[in-house]
Amino acid sequence: METLEAELASLRTRAETLSSRHAAADAEFIDAKSKLQRHHLEADLNTDDKARTKLEAAVAACAMTRDGYADALAEVQTKIADAEQKLAAKRAIVERKAASEKLARDLDAIERALPDYLAAGKRFADALEEFHFHHESGAMARFIGNAASQVEVAAGFAVVELRGMVDAIHNGVAPIPAAKQVSASVPVPEPSPPTQTVFMMKSAKYGDHDGRCRFAGQWEDATMPVTTAQRALRLGVAVPVTDPKRARLRGTRGGDFNPRAPDVIDLDAVEEPKNLPQFDPVLRSANFTPLPTAACADWCCA
Repeated sequence: METLEAELASLRTRAETLSSRHAAADAEFIDAKSKLQRHHLEADLNTDDKARTKLEAAVAACAMTRDGYADALAEVQTKIADAEQKLAAKRAIVERKAASEKLARDLDAIERALPDYLAAGKRFADALEEFHFHHESGAMARFIGNAASQVEVAAGFAVVELRGMVDAIHNGVAPIPAAKQVSASVPVPEPSPPTQTVFMMKSAKYGDHDGRCRFAGQWEDATMPVTTAQRALRLGVAVPVTDPKRARLRGTRGGDFNPRAPDVIDLDAVEEPKNLPQFDPVLRSANFTPLPTAACADWCCA
């Protein structure tokens, strides 16, 4: 194979050289033929026989050179195809030999392991027989004995058949067994952490799911972790995006923000008042007005 590979590399190099020279010779032929044609069209045909003869000789010489390179290139390409075919046949022989030897080694391993498996199964079944009074133990002993008998018979047929494949693969009668497919585990993307978009009534800063500090400007929309958004709603720092104030105020500051300003609220550090009612943000946005306690009592009594 090394000799064939070296020969093939040499032939391919020669083919490249011949192809390059053939292209150059063809260009010279076209140029010489063009000069001869121009002579026929422009020169005095009765007095310039010597120049015509010289041009015709140049055309003939260029044609001969070009055709010589073309013939050599065609022959080299034929040799390349023959060398590639021989190399492919050699590689197939090597691959078949390696595959057949691997199969033989695997069969040797099976034949060595089979007696140990059968003996271990028999020992285990005999041990279970001591618990003949126990239903499950007896069932296991019978199952192991039946399985061992079936495996022994099936292995006898399988090994004989596979031994025949060793020579068949080596001789090219049987194909090389395909490699065992290994299933590649596809990574499952982690779900994105839940977020909520709110409309900021005040400028604030907060940490996102990755721990990075974020800034939300006043009268702008901000998308933040759900727990942070709920805290901003409870504190009145933000309102839902359905709040009518959003349509009136959004973007009116024109991006004029200073994240380091003293009035920027830290949503992760601010403490909520303990007596702050835990209103639902949707209900808060509805602006319900509670009835007076006395009126409620009178209405209930009525």
